[in-house]
Amino acid sequence: MQYQQQEVGALFSTLLVFIQQSEAVPNSASILEQQDAQIQRTLFYALIPVVVAFSFIVFIFYRAKRESHFKQKEAELKLSISEMEMKALRAQINPHFIFNCLNSIHHYMHGHDISKASEYLIKFSRLIRQILETSAYRVIPLTDDLQALRLYLELEQLRTNHSFDFEIVLQEGIDPDVIHIPPLLIQPFVENSIWHGVNQKGNGGKIRLDIKRDDRMLICILEDNGQQDGVKQHYDLSNTVKKTSMGMALIQERLKVVNQRHQTDAKFTLVDLFNEKNELTGKRVTLLLPFED
Repeated sequence: MQYQQQEVGALFSTLLVFIQQSEAVPNSASILEQQDAQIQRTLFYALIPVVVAFSFIVFIFYRAKRESHFKQKEAELKLSISEMEMKALRAQINPHFIFNCLNSIHHYMHGHDISKASEYLIKFSRLIRQILETSAYRVIPLTDDLQALRLYLELEQLRTNHSFDFEIVLQEGIDPDVIHIPPLLIQPFVENSIWHGVNQKGNGGKIRLDIKRDDRMLICILEDNGQQDGVKQHYDLSNTVKKTSMGMALIQERLKVVNQRHQTDAKFTLVDLFNEKNELTGKRVTLLLPFED
């Protein structure tokens, strides 16, 4: 009897252990599930600021790229407007320049010198051709601009029977074939020196153009020894055809366009020159021009 009771007790103990083990398994599984869920929640909450930060960075890059695109379009539009303004200004200044050349031809033909008239017309045709070829470009080599300037000066020398001499001096180290400048910006100042300066002396006039380089600007210094007074001679076509003095005003407008394009301070200054007796001996023009190479 006692033996049976022991067997029953052992069986009961085994059953109790089995029940406890059976209850322990679901509890362990539940804990693991809870831990997994907590880990997932922690990861989710940790990823939220990362996603927000990434989205913010993407938005910043997109906005910057969009603004850059619009700024580029705006710059292209301004560039196009500048190009049109420049062409319009050239269309105005070229007839003004050509008119003065024709005025010179009229004077030379007035002297009935066929051989010199032929020489004048050849130089004039070369000059007009060069102007027409270069006026379509925003910038041209300094060599081309100076070549046109020399032709113009030679024409004016012929017209005035070599009443003046001229000299063009380049600073050492300046390569006129490499440097590019806007065309026909120096010529109006030379024209002014001839018509309102050395032309009044009769003879012995001198014009000197020094071209120097400073950083990204060309410094063009033009000096003459003209008296800056007197009356026009009878052969001047402006006695019969009214000519408006647009030259300098157009230069000012062109310099504004050049400054807008290059973000520079292209300008010119005009001063009188005096000797030790405080007598007027001429004028000096200093022209600052941006250049490309």
